Amino acid sequence: MKKRLLILLSVCFICVSIFPSSPKYEMRAVWITTNWGLDWPSRPVKVLSDRYIQQKELCYILDELQSVGINTVFFQARIRGEVFYSSRYEPWAAVLSHGREPGYDPLAFVIEECHKRAIECHAWLVTFPVGSNRQVKKQGRSSVVARHRSWCKQLSGEWFLDPGNPAVKDYLRALVGEVVSKYDVDGIHLDYVRYPDNAMKFPDSDSFRKWGSRSKSLFRWREDNITGIVTAIYEEVKRLKPWVKVSSSPLGRYASLEGFPAEWSCMEAVSQNPKDWLQSGRHDFIVPMMYFREENYYPFLYDWTNSCPPGKVISGLGVYRLDKNEGNWPFIEIKRQIETTRKMGVGQAYFRYENLHTHTILRQWLVSCFYRYPALTPGLKNPISQIPDTPNNLRVETQGGISNISWSPADGAFTYVLYATNDSLDMNTGDQIVAVLPKNIHSCSLSIPYRNYAIVARDRYGTESKPAFWTGKNIEPDKYRITL
Repeated sequence: MKKRLLILLSVCFICVSIFPSSPKYEMRAVWITTNWGLDWPSRPVKVLSDRYIQQKELCYILDELQSVGINTVFFQARIRGEVFYSSRYEPWAAVLSHGREPGYDPLAFVIEECHKRAIECHAWLVTFPVGSNRQVKKQGRSSVVARHRSWCKQLSGEWFLDPGNPAVKDYLRALVGEVVSKYDVDGIHLDYVRYPDNAMKFPDSDSFRKWGSRSKSLFRWREDNITGIVTAIYEEVKRLKPWVKVSSSPLGRYASLEGFPAEWSCMEAVSQNPKDWLQSGRHDFIVPMMYFREENYYPFLYDWTNSCPPGKVISGLGVYRLDKNEGNWPFIEIKRQIETTRKMGVGQAYFRYENLHTHTILRQWLVSCFYRYPALTPGLKNPISQIPDTPNNLRVETQGGISNISWSPADGAFTYVLYATNDSLDMNTGDQIVAVLPKNIHSCSLSIPYRNYAIVARDRYGTESKPAFWTGKNIEPDKYRITL
């Protein structure tokens, strides 16, 4: 135990020397995987008490993520033709409640609980896969295959919606629209928005003959199909709620680079063109699944950042590779990748929650070093060019070494950002952020007082208000703890 602590302290010293300033804006995301109940739930609802167990488990997960410094959750709300919310289109997930109504709405619940913790909640939706032969048979007449057989193709015992069928685009647009209309999501996160891994064998020759063009190859036609669906989804989301972010998790490598071949890549394997989606304004950000090492990671990360708009790439990090049976990577491998993202201005997304949770050294390093200060999620351009009101009447009262801070509610606020320092206030960096709080919280306490404070309101687009300031006597800080 003592040896592990010394290692962690030395790592933190190195981190502070490399990163003297924490970024103000940085996405720090985690995928919460519901497929097969990998991260949640541990068991389906059978009796009334089971739903409370599921809710308690979710709250525990979110508490853990908040303590680490995570500011974004990708919650897997649609798996393979099954969902974790009340839908007119698809059945309840078997892993949730054996396909029956569970007595509560998990998506609504997790969104509410995320927002209580000032964490963004993005609905993670698996796009084209709709189940194995076994899953489809178990779902019976409620399955996508049974209801829309002509839209579906089978490959290697798995069923997929056919991206070349125009009805599929309309269906996915409606499905996403349902989520955005009914739920207070912060984002839509698309997974598997591509052709299957063994795409050369995908049986869509009949669709190509019917809807394709002689002027385009099969590969180009497929790429256009995926891009057309992404475009339709993006436009529907922005029509309904323009502040909701649209993203996806493409393959980790866009295409082969000189000296670095990559057969399994977006453009060469699965007709996926996420660079185009970003460059043409049909995505707000992408999260490439970069679950590789060395020459299969770093050159491809540079490729993404060099050819995509600044701040729009979040590196998917395969922390599951730390597991003995998944690669048995040393901690230093993931640490190096995470540090590289910071140097390049790239955010981090961890696959997946359970792997982050179980690797204690990684988690401790994030808490004590890399995520020592909170960070704000990158915002969107506000089409109405309005800013929230300033949260006025900022007051700080210090008693017994505790600073009690309060302010007036501000119209347009979705979160509040509290800054504190004993030096001059500089709200352009993140190392003076002491708390990010939800809109219904208008007070908090710090266990160590500071001399200077400022607070701003932030709206759904991430637009910040003018700050309110408070200046008091100089007290040297050591560590701080937030108490709501």
